[in-house]
Amino acid sequence: MIHVPAPDPFTVFGLPRSMDLDARTLERRYLQLSRECHPDQLRSQDVGDCLAVLQRAAEVNDAWKVLRDPWQRARALLEANAPGVLERNKKLDPAFLTEALDLAEEVAFATGAAVAPLRERLQQALADDLAVVAREIGRGAHDAAALRLHASHYHRKALQDLDQKA
Repeated sequence: MIHVPAPDPFTVFGLPRSMDLDARTLERRYLQLSRECHPDQLRSQDVGDCLAVLQRAAEVNDAWKVLRDPWQRARALLEANAPGVLERNKKLDPAFLTEALDLAEEVAFATGAAVAPLRERLQQALADDLAVVAREIGRGAHDAAALRLHASHYHRKALQDLDQKA
């Protein structure tokens, strides 16, 4: 079986490759593209045209899933700008991993009044992570961005675990 790579989500939406996409503009573009490949547009077309439009609809939906999530958008940008950069930068600093384990333990044992400040701290860590990833992508520092993106996984997981406790 031949693997066909997914189309670049930025190209599908006709947008520049950037972390800085306005959410409203992005949603308007999605709705516009979705209308263009809606099944009601297929009534007078033959089967080949219908299949092409359905394929386009799938591309639009897949691109939307990537572009609306800033973390997935960062992954897409990194892979588009520096193929393989995420795979090459999976190994994180042992000191960071120790901190991540301590954080996971703190989340596991957090109760009562300790939960809200911990949640705020994790949300701030994620905001910082995303800002650094975006800055590094903008500077062309793809390896640094990839490392921070991988590190952010631990903060996202900790926040998810904390939210599941509630």
